[in-house]
Amino acid sequence: MGAGKSSIARLIDYCLGGGIQLSPALQAEFVSATLTVELERSTLTIERQRDGANVFASWTVGDEVQSVIVPARAAAGELIPLTGVETLSDLIFWLSGVQPPRVRKSKLKDDSKTVRLSVRDLLWYCYLDQDNIDSAFFHLEEDAEFYLRLKSRDVIRYVIGYHDERVADLEAELDQLRANRTARASAIESLTRTLDEVGAGSEAQIAEREASLKAALAEAEASIVALRELKRVGQTEHAVDILARRTRRLGAGIARLDVAADELLAARERHVRHRNEIETLGLKFRRSAVAREILGDVGFADCPRCTQSLPARPARCCEVCGQDDRLELTDAAEQAALELDIASRRADLDSAIEEIDRSLTRIRLRRERALDRKASLETARNRASEEADSAFLSTVLLKERERAALEAELQSLAWLLRLPDLLQQQRDALAQIIALELALKEALKDARTSAEADRTSLTRLGDYFLDALVQSGVPGIQRDDRVALEPPTFYPAVFSSDPSDLTASTFTSMSSGGKKTLFKCCFAIAVHRIAALLDAPLPELLIIDSPMKNISERENRAQFEGFYRMVYALKAGELSETQIILIDKEYLPPDPALGLDIRSRHMQPDSTQHEPLIRYYRGK
Repeated sequence: MGAGKSSIARLIDYCLGGGIQLSPALQAEFVSATLTVELERSTLTIERQRDGANVFASWTVGDEVQSVIVPARAAAGELIPLTGVETLSDLIFWLSGVQPPRVRKSKLKDDSKTVRLSVRDLLWYCYLDQDNIDSAFFHLEEDAEFYLRLKSRDVIRYVIGYHDERVADLEAELDQLRANRTARASAIESLTRTLDEVGAGSEAQIAEREASLKAALAEAEASIVALRELKRVGQTEHAVDILARRTRRLGAGIARLDVAADELLAARERHVRHRNEIETLGLKFRRSAVAREILGDVGFADCPRCTQSLPARPARCCEVCGQDDRLELTDAAEQAALELDIASRRADLDSAIEEIDRSLTRIRLRRERALDRKASLETARNRASEEADSAFLSTVLLKERERAALEAELQSLAWLLRLPDLLQQQRDALAQIIALELALKEALKDARTSAEADRTSLTRLGDYFLDALVQSGVPGIQRDDRVALEPPTFYPAVFSSDPSDLTASTFTSMSSGGKKTLFKCCFAIAVHRIAALLDAPLPELLIIDSPMKNISERENRAQFEGFYRMVYALKAGELSETQIILIDKEYLPPDPALGLDIRSRHMQPDSTQHEPLIRYYRGK
């Protein structure tokens, strides 16, 4: 006790991005930890400082040593160009030649975005720490945190092949389509809002505006010609008078717009009030219907208010008030019809309110343009008043300015005419994306169904689990028992071969801490066995601390020896490529005939023969 055995496993996990609770010895002495990991493409060296959020990672490509400082957990953008490496987990996947698995964030929404499974998620099945080995079952139990439970299930799916490459490719493609759809929809919304703000919501509106501008331009040119004719007879009106008349006309138009806006606001307020009344009446109706359904079959013998005996009532009359019993209100069809009518009226009012809002927006834009025009006319009038021009010259200059402004606006409409076409192109592209997205959803659904239709791997996982339990000598588990391991929970339960015995042995139902520990260890071993069989990308590392935590190797010798012999046999066979680290209070050497390359380290505090983790530390 206190020699630092568990601290070694914790430091390994810490180098792989985990957190760590420092023991008093580590609080006093720990500076940094370095871990060497053999991966498919290279050997990775990871160094992490105490309390460090980042790790220093280095590896060799050919004769060149490459290194990078990478976040242990939180992503901070791509660190190695064109690799997608943002975290230590991404780097490990990349150097392993494995595409990081992606799963849906929400299992309830078909359009949920996908997120990566990290190495940390896979390590749940690779590192059974001493604190949680007998208290939590890989976050698969029902009372586990919801998000962690879903991710743990995703790891099982990933390992047994339910999440195959076809599914991953389709999910990635669907993610890209959703991103494109969102971008297109945002562009359409922005472009539509811009067109509405300039009063050109459609090509027809722009054409109408163009026709009105051409008519105004023709009128301005005709006015200039007419002014020249009037000059000859000396009847030219001064520009100040013309501008004053137009200003008054614009002011009257603005006043009319204000009146129209006030009327629309009043109508909107009435519609909103009416809608609220309908919603309130609907709520009261539903409450009344529920109350009548509850109290409809109650036979009142006494008045519920004064408790006096009620007189005899005629048939089909209320026993309490004596009025006709309106039984028709309890009819389900009529109640549904009323609900539909309420929803229809509410939808009509919502539509009317939206139309009023659009009209108010148009009035606001027209009023703003009129105010701008009025301000411009007042400025021009003030300038004309200051200039000592003749009536003819001032009026001609005014008309020339108007013609130039109209010509400039006509020219600006040339590029504005392109916007509705561009808007329609965006809408067509969005429709194509939506259609392709629907097709991909169906293909993804078929791919998932196809991937999950083959239960061979799942059945094999259950067989491996039962085999490990039997070899470990877990009490109450027999070779002919049955393991229930069903999606989507993947929470294992062991049933007796006797059909009349419905008792299920699960991690939660086991009362013994020793049984819980062996149950969990055996499932982890089964997961590694199926991963080795399917060549699944599960880290070939299994750390168990400590399998005999609640078991006495003297009192429960069969379980102690059975578990270790099972692990040694698997290490000599199916799990020969898996590095297994066992931390325990006793050591059972393997059979020499297995030929295992095994290293045993006996650690004792204050010992020079069996040195602890920190040889010189003498703590309290």
